[in-house]
Amino acid sequence: MTRTVTHICSAIAIMMALSCNQATSQQASPEASVSEVQEKKMVINRISSDELETAMSAQEIQLVDVRADREWESGHIKGAKHFEMNNVNWQSQLETLDKDEPVYVYCAKGGRSARCAKQLEEAGFTTIYDLKGGLASWKASGKTVE
Repeated sequence: MTRTVTHICSAIAIMMALSCNQATSQQASPEASVSEVQEKKMVINRISSDELETAMSAQEIQLVDVRADREWESGHIKGAKHFEMNNVNWQSQLETLDKDEPVYVYCAKGGRSARCAKQLEEAGFTTIYDLKGGLASWKASGKTVE
């Protein structure tokens, strides 16, 4: 019995040593880790109403409202383009945007714009800003719509 326990303990110790050795040999070098992180920089960034307002005052931006027609007609951020999601023209509208320039998106509360941001990322856009809380947040912070 004692021999069996000793053999089992020895086998467990050998298996643990081998698994630790495998794990350390599979780790990437620090240089590879840094370059991988740099390649996977954040494409989609969530921003506040104040951050969007600052960007708008600093330069002309690609601002897209993805809400339905009736929502757009009830008020939107000045300077926004209206590209309703699930519209038959959705894809052709996205193609009018410059993929190499930042794109700012918003909807009513943030759900649709998050889906839009993901679609933009998949389409090759390099920098996307999604308004946290959507137009509701914009209005709640006292900003105007037209």
